Amino acid sequence: MHIESYKTDVKTKEDASFIVVLLRFIISDCSMDFVVDDSNHILKIETNREIKEMVYGVFNKQGFYCQKL
Repeated sequence: MHIESYKTDVKTKEDASFIVVLLRFIISDCSMDFVVDDSNHILKIETNREIKEMVYGVFNKQGFYCQKL
């Protein structure tokens, strides 16, 4: 497994929790951790496959920005 990190504009724990719920519905075989206390609001996902486009899709549909680091 490898870890993918994404810089986001999610500022609240509530929004972060909602995004994680949506991502877990689509990408159920991954482990996720959202750090909104950091100034970059980092989402880390441990995965075995390419998930970048799925992550971008969820963020875009919810009106949030994310960029893979």
